[in-house]
Amino acid sequence: MSLSSKFIGLFSFGNLDGCSKKVTNRIVVTNIFTCIGIILFLIFAALALINKNYLHVSVLSAAVILLALNLIVLHQTKNVYFSDNFILALITLIFTYLLINGGDNETGYLWVFSYPVISMFICGLRKGTIYSLVFLAIIAVTVFLPENSVIRMVYHNFLAIRIIFIYLLVLTVSYIFLYFQAQEDKDTIADLAELKIDNKNKDEFISKLSHQIRTPLNNIMVLGDLISATKLDENQKDLVESILASTNNLVNVVNSIVKVSAVEIDEKLNKINFELLSTLKSTLKLFHYQYSEGINISVNDNNKEKININGDPIRIKQIFLNLIENILKFKTAENCIIELSVIALKETQTQIELVFLVSFNFQLPAINLTDEKWLLGDGMLNQLNLFNSTFDISIAKKLVELSGSRIFASFINGVTHFEFQLKFQKTPAEKVAQAEAKIGAPIGVPAKSIELRDANVLLVEDNLINQKIVVLSLKHLVSNIDIANNGKEALDKFGNTKFDIILMDIQMPIMDGITATKKIREIEASTHTHTPIIAITANALSGDKEICLAAGMNDYISKPFQIETLVNKMKELLKDGKE
Repeated sequence: MSLSSKFIGLFSFGNLDGCSKKVTNRIVVTNIFTCIGIILFLIFAALALINKNYLHVSVLSAAVILLALNLIVLHQTKNVYFSDNFILALITLIFTYLLINGGDNETGYLWVFSYPVISMFICGLRKGTIYSLVFLAIIAVTVFLPENSVIRMVYHNFLAIRIIFIYLLVLTVSYIFLYFQAQEDKDTIADLAELKIDNKNKDEFISKLSHQIRTPLNNIMVLGDLISATKLDENQKDLVESILASTNNLVNVVNSIVKVSAVEIDEKLNKINFELLSTLKSTLKLFHYQYSEGINISVNDNNKEKININGDPIRIKQIFLNLIENILKFKTAENCIIELSVIALKETQTQIELVFLVSFNFQLPAINLTDEKWLLGDGMLNQLNLFNSTFDISIAKKLVELSGSRIFASFINGVTHFEFQLKFQKTPAEKVAQAEAKIGAPIGVPAKSIELRDANVLLVEDNLINQKIVVLSLKHLVSNIDIANNGKEALDKFGNTKFDIILMDIQMPIMDGITATKKIREIEASTHTHTPIIAITANALSGDKEICLAAGMNDYISKPFQIETLVNKMKELLKDGKE
């Protein structure tokens, strides 16, 4: 943490979670000015007490008490607008008193020169300037009053003119400084916005380019495999193998390109009522298909109490899919144990704050964690990425941060912990039951084991060439393959025919694969059935897999792929599994 960050942290004074960055910054600035005012008023009150100026002591002491009370109210209500105006009104009264009274040594007028700085920093450039000009009028009236007035402090014309001149100088310098600072901030914001647009355009270009390249690459690879399986002479076989080797090299190039890009995260929350623990358990079942041996992933639900909340279950699934998928990339223990724990931190009648722990029985390499919790920041993630270039939990990190929290890491007694907190609205169990159909059926397995050759397969694909290639690849292994040209057609066929497994493309006209999958899961929730769905897609950016799995798909294959990979995944999903 930088020195400036530590300094700012000293003036946060409590929990500012839930406040926007702008409000947080204003609260910190208000705290700084309040603390400086309290310290200075206390010092000058002590000097006035030594000089037996008891009126001065009383005024400054009252100011200290009011500033302290305002500080307490600010951190209870977070109403920084009221607090700033209260401080400025109090300072206006104190400085006016010092002008009239003269202060302890008839130098109280010196305080007024700080007024433009204080008002502009607290209230902003426009309002601060207006308040400073109003106070300038108060100064002018005060310093030019005749000697026989009620004012204790008498200002001669030369001194009065100097006070006005210096005040105007401070006001002008403060205005110019903050004006150019504001312009610089505007330029920075504009540059950042332009950079964000450029990055988004770049990501969209890379995503489209990746999608356009991967589809023909996949076709070349599959056709090459089909040709190599036929009777070829040595020369022909050598040529086909050269084509496949070159294609694999091109695949590596495409993969390197897309590493710099990532899918755009939808910041909009789709809140519905759901039961948290069952959602987590259904998410973990996705890993049982991929890691059947040496991996034990479970949810710690010792309390046996259901946690019925209102939130976005898709976002919850994405967070844990992204975390666990990347944790497994560093698996060093022979038997890897990953456990999810959910602990209620704070709970009211309407709201619950939960602590999520993801614990695993090995240490992350290149990271020297201790019992203390460490923020899983960009620096630590970059270190892990250098150790394993495929490591990327940016999806989970971004989603947690969008929810107003952060991920921390620690290593205690041989166990690494990832920890973060999320707040939810509580919801009655009956509302959760009513919403189950909207959530979709939990990820499960077919009712009975089915051999691949006997399976009824639905291929959802809009590209005719891709359809032909998949059918050519599977026709000798599967007895029946039906084809749907888009998600809407797939839904119609699903409603009329019993399919054992679905191969789902993502980008399609009329209805995409994500939407079609969600609707299929909604139908299955009311019929208590489950059809395995495998995403076969050229969407291969960071986060695409999590989006597919969170939508209810059982597995994911990015193009280009080996046909053996698809066949093995289909066989695994058609087997009986443990609930």
